[in-house]
Amino acid sequence: MNAQQIVNEKLTRVKKAINLESPDRVPVVGMADFWPVGYSKKYSMQQAFYSIDVLAECYKEVFSKWNEWDAFNTTLYALGPMLDATGSKRYNVPGRDISPRAQFQHPDLSLMSAEEYSKLIEDPMKFQIEQIIPRLCNRLASNDLVLRTKALSKATLFFGQWVEKQRSYGALWRDTYGIPPVFQGTALYLPIDWLADNLRGFQQGLLDIKERPDEVQAACEALVPFILSVGLSSAPAGGDYPLLFNPQHVSPFISPKDYEKVYWPTFKKIVDQVVGRGYRIWVLFENNQEQHLERLQELPKGKVVAHIENTDLAKVKKYLGGKVCIAGGLHPRLLTRGTPQEVQEQTRSVLKLFEDEPGFIMCCSTGLPVGTKPENLQAWVDTIKKYGQVVERKRFLPEKGSDDEKTSGVVAEGKDVFTRWDTVRSEFGKIEGDERIIQGKWEELERFLPPLIYWLIK
Repeated sequence: MNAQQIVNEKLTRVKKAINLESPDRVPVVGMADFWPVGYSKKYSMQQAFYSIDVLAECYKEVFSKWNEWDAFNTTLYALGPMLDATGSKRYNVPGRDISPRAQFQHPDLSLMSAEEYSKLIEDPMKFQIEQIIPRLCNRLASNDLVLRTKALSKATLFFGQWVEKQRSYGALWRDTYGIPPVFQGTALYLPIDWLADNLRGFQQGLLDIKERPDEVQAACEALVPFILSVGLSSAPAGGDYPLLFNPQHVSPFISPKDYEKVYWPTFKKIVDQVVGRGYRIWVLFENNQEQHLERLQELPKGKVVAHIENTDLAKVKKYLGGKVCIAGGLHPRLLTRGTPQEVQEQTRSVLKLFEDEPGFIMCCSTGLPVGTKPENLQAWVDTIKKYGQVVERKRFLPEKGSDDEKTSGVVAEGKDVFTRWDTVRSEFGKIEGDERIIQGKWEELERFLPPLIYWLIK
C-alpha cells in the first residue's frame, strides 16, 4: 500500500472506535511534546524549545523507527523566541531559567486579584489584553512605544510562522510516514481551567470556587465566547476529524457539588457548541475523576473521546462504555521504569477488559514521557497489534435528536470577541470597489487574534 492507503486504513480504524463501531483491532494513538528530544539525544531541551525545526527533526527520527501509530499528536512547543520577544514569565525556559537539559516548567502565577472578577466578567477580551498580558509580558507593558511595538510585532510574526510550520509538519508526518494527526486547532480550555491555570493561579482558583462560587460561575460563563473563538478559529480542517482537544485540570480536585456549579454547565455548553458544528472532541480527564462519572454519561453519544489518566478503567467502562469512546490504558511510569514484560502484561490486561467494547483506543494515559525506554515502547505497540482484536458489534446509531445536524450562527452569547465589520465600516468612508473583499480580510485577521491572545497568556 502507498502512504495514502495506509493513512486511510488507520483513519478508518480510529474513526470506527470513536463512532463506537467495531474496528479490525484496537487503534493505538500517541501524543507527545519533547519525548523525541530525549530519545534522540542529539539536541538539548533548550535547542528544541527555541527551534521548531530542531524539534521536528527529532520527530522524524522517532517516526522513522516507529510509524505503527494509527494517529499521533505532535505538540511542537518551540516557544522560546516568542517568550523572549515579549518578556514573558509564563514558563521557566530551558537554558534561560533552568538547565538546558530540563523540560520547560509552568509556574503557578496569580495575575489577577479577587476584586477584578467584575472587570473580567464585564469584558474578558478587554481585561486580558489590558491587564493580564502586561502583567505577564514586561516588554508589552513598557511605556516605551517603540519597544512595545517591536515586541508585539516580533511575537505576531513568530506566531504566524509557528502556526504555519506546525501545519506543514503535520502534513509531512501524514504523507511521508503514514501517520495521521489526532487533533486540529488550539486546545479548548474550559473556562474554569483557563481561570485557574492562567489568570488567578491554580491554588487561588481552587480557593475561589469555595469562597466566591457565584463570581467564578459568572466568569466561566463570560469566558465561553473567548474559549470557543480560540478553538474554532484555529481549526482549519473542520468536520468530525481531526478532533478538537480539551485537557481538564481542575475537575479532579473539586466535589460533585462544586462541579455542578462551576464546571459542568460550561463544559456541556462548549461540547454542545462544537458538536453542533460537526466537530468531535477528545477530552483528557486528568488524574482521578471517578466522582464525576455519573454526570459524564450525559455527554453526546459517539461524539466524545474520554481519555482517562488515573480513574479506574473498569469503572469508566461501567459508566461510559457504549456511550463515548474511551482512551488510555498504559501508565507512563511503565514506559520509563517498567520492563517489556510488565508493559505487555498491562497492555493485555487492558485489552482483555475492553475486548467486547468497540469504542476503545489504546494510548498512554498522558503524553509519551521523556525517558521512555525504546524496548518498552516496542513491546507496547507489538502487543496491541497482536492481541487487539475487537469482538464484532452492531454499528452505533445516534439516538433520535442527536444526529449530525450542524448548527450555525454566533459562537456564543456574550461580549464580542471580534471587532465586527459593521462597527468599523464608517471609518472607511466611501469604498470604490468590492466591499466584500475588504470585509473578508478584516474578518480573517480578526479570527487570528484570539489564538494569539491565548498563546501570549498560556
